Amino acid sequence: MPVVIIGFGFIFNIMNGYLNGRYIFTFASAYTNSWLADPRFITGLAVFIIGFIINRGADRTLRDLRRTDDGYRIPSGGLYRWISCPNYLGEILTWLGWALATWSLPGLAFAVWTAANLVPRARSHHTWYRKHFPDYPPDRKALLPGLW
Repeated sequence: MPVVIIGFGFIFNIMNGYLNGRYIFTFASAYTNSWLADPRFITGLAVFIIGFIINRGADRTLRDLRRTDDGYRIPSGGLYRWISCPNYLGEILTWLGWALATWSLPGLAFAVWTAANLVPRARSHHTWYRKHFPDYPPDRKALLPGLW
């Protein structure tokens, strides 16, 4: 991986952490105990947790595939039954949940940037799988089960 990509990723994450942290701890006065009962927080927390679980499960499946030195293989099980990139779907849902739970512009910006980064990557991964594996499941979509 090129060092410049690593550098940009590092800078992006530092800025994202700073902006979200600064907003929550300095500019947001709405986060009182009553915020924990707000439908936006509850929905956002649920979406965050679902995304986190999806992401962890998909990453575990990919990690298990790498334990052998057989080269590339088609992931299966879990959401891999329906989509090529459940890890990306989980990541997008996680940060969409964060945006809802915080109801903040920095949270929304991170969710949008995450989707802008991962949606094209999901399409690329899906195309690569179809090109390199003639037996790739024909009904499997790129990112959204049954849709895309």
